Amino acid sequence: MVESLLIAVDAAPFADRVSGWLPDLLRAGVRRVTLYHAIEREGPGCALELDELRPKLDRLAVQLSAGTVDVELAFKRGDRFRWLVSLVALRGSQLIVLGPRCSLGAAGPNVGSLLGRLLDESPVPLLVVPRARGDDDLPLLDHPFLIEGGTTEPWVDAQARALVPTVLPAGGLSPDGRYPAGASLLVTGRTPTGGRLEELLLDAPCPVLVIPAHADATHA
Repeated sequence: MVESLLIAVDAAPFADRVSGWLPDLLRAGVRRVTLYHAIEREGPGCALELDELRPKLDRLAVQLSAGTVDVELAFKRGDRFRWLVSLVALRGSQLIVLGPRCSLGAAGPNVGSLLGRLLDESPVPLLVVPRARGDDDLPLLDHPFLIEGGTTEPWVDAQARALVPTVLPAGGLSPDGRYPAGASLLVTGRTPTGGRLEELLLDAPCPVLVIPAHADATHA
């Protein structure tokens, strides 16, 4: 059960995207949320980005507060990864929520630099939200699916079942590396059987809960 999480907003489009999933997180027992944004650059583009982001963060905070959630807004300047890890420890966050690409204008076949680093070094699991919630999307915990990993990740099953408070069927990806149909949440370690994690995070039709190896070492 996850009671405290950090949402790495980082761009206005992701603030809109994550909003639709917040009711599911609240139903899962979340009671403390840190809304986090870091600035690593200077210039007018940065100011415009902040002007667009601030009202969206305020709306997220109001949405969460209406669900009796303790909300903190954290604006930081400097290294995004170092600030994020520090805030996770300070706030006791059990989960980081972010998009596959956090920066504005990012594109291409690879995940963003922040997520790429977190996949290898995050002290807690990651909930990656690749797209906005649609009207036909199932509630997050209705049909979760555990993607089995290699022998180097024996901890994933135990951690996943501790985090997801419902029945969690398991299996590999299909031979073509595609996700199972009808899943509301995909759960995986760093090396899912049958596919490359970065491709999964960019293409998945639903959020993906990733349990990195370092998260297990920190919270075993």
